[in-house]
Amino acid sequence: MTYTLLVNCKSNSSRAENFIRLSEDIIRKKLPGCEIKYISSPDQLLKEASLSAQNSSAVIACGGDGTAQSIARGVHGSNALMGLIPVGSGNDFAKSIGLKTKKSIEYYLDVILKQQVISVDVPVINDQIFINTAGIGFDGLTNYYASGFKSLKGTMKYTFAGLKAFLNAKPFVVSGTIDGSSFNRKVWLIAVANGAVEGGKYLISPNSINSDRLLELVIVPAYNRLKLGLAFILLSLGRAIPDTFSEVITFKEASLKIADSHFIHLDGEIGESSSDYGIKLKSEYLNVLGIKSDE
Repeated sequence: MTYTLLVNCKSNSSRAENFIRLSEDIIRKKLPGCEIKYISSPDQLLKEASLSAQNSSAVIACGGDGTAQSIARGVHGSNALMGLIPVGSGNDFAKSIGLKTKKSIEYYLDVILKQQVISVDVPVINDQIFINTAGIGFDGLTNYYASGFKSLKGTMKYTFAGLKAFLNAKPFVVSGTIDGSSFNRKVWLIAVANGAVEGGKYLISPNSINSDRLLELVIVPAYNRLKLGLAFILLSLGRAIPDTFSEVITFKEASLKIADSHFIHLDGEIGESSSDYGIKLKSEYLNVLGIKSDE
């Protein structure tokens, strides 16, 4: 096995970079001959992931969910495996493949060396790959505000961003088709879930499994703002939104239209908003080094 580690120097306010630099001796001892690249640009992360996937058995994402997304986009469709050292401010995808957070470098390297391959679904929205969740409306606005809170980290950043979004969000109308059935709702948010958790602790879609060839559409209807605030408080406490507050539709393919101005995120990264969204799963899995659920 040959390994390339791609380190996002911007991830978690440079904490990801510092963690890897301090661990270089251990990494090179455990993974002899590995290459470590420190990268500051998201676009460069994707390019390096694509190049590394041609020359390495495994490409290791060192950062958070945004880093993992970039590496997944570069690795998907190649023969390379993807690995993770989750040292970002958000590490939801890592948790979904069995990894614990805030562990030693030895723990993550041992997971990589065990070579347990987990095949996960790869959703796309307007042909853009994401691996955990995408959110439109309140969800997208929260991530937009979170991106501006440079001094905060982890769930604290998303809590303050959510409070700001609560004060400024506006409901909007979504229409289209879901697996061929007509859809029309006025909502605060819609989230497309491949995984159960986003933002570190927000249990957005408890029953989502990222290997079942299905996605979940989580809908929070446009009820009064106080009820929206209660829903956000429940999420902030690590609880799922009650059925009386939301609707969840399991689907394979959807086509949605949104006429109003809105924000969107893909795995916590600001996405490009559109009036039309096509959502589906790629035919090929993403093969990731993780810990299988029966371990």
